[in-house]
Amino acid sequence: MAMDELLNEHEQGERVRSWLQKNAGSLIGGVAVGIAIISGWQWWGNRQHGQQMHDAEQYEALVSDANNDPAKLSAGLGKLKADSMYGALARMQLAKAQVDAGKPQDALATLRAIQASDSSGLADVINVRIGRLLVETGKPADAVALLGKATSSGALEVVGDAQAKLGKPQDAQATYKRALTTLEVGSPERTIVELKLADVGGAP
Repeated sequence: MAMDELLNEHEQGERVRSWLQKNAGSLIGGVAVGIAIISGWQWWGNRQHGQQMHDAEQYEALVSDANNDPAKLSAGLGKLKADSMYGALARMQLAKAQVDAGKPQDALATLRAIQASDSSGLADVINVRIGRLLVETGKPADAVALLGKATSSGALEVVGDAQAKLGKPQDAQATYKRALTTLEVGSPERTIVELKLADVGGAP
């Protein structure tokens, strides 16, 4: 190796050492910050998991102890955050109990009050249940307004029911047929929609 190449390598090494000496504090600080961020994220993840486990246990205990009693379910809702997934599930259970008790208007109010975020994955399910109750309580037009742009099989079935109630069999047929395209052949859900389609004069 030539002398000038050795000198260049030596100079480069000195420059690296000099840079490390000057920036050691920043490097150490950066590493410390990185470690703190990772530790904080792990702590937050563990805390969230622990909270979810706690909420799940509270939900299971509430549903089991209430035994579908609307009063007991309502009294126990305070144990679960309204905007959490399990808080939403508990309120959905309360709405079901209210329907079973012959109080559909109370169930509608309960479902509408649920503070379920889209990320919980429950918003669509809640809207379908609201739509179904609207049809059952004589407000099919409101159900169509709520679910008219939805594309899930459950929502389409409810819209078809609402259109049938409104005296629009042709619209109901088209909607039920759209619902059938999203359902597996032979599934119980598909059989129900096929029966409803036949009731409004259509054929699968």
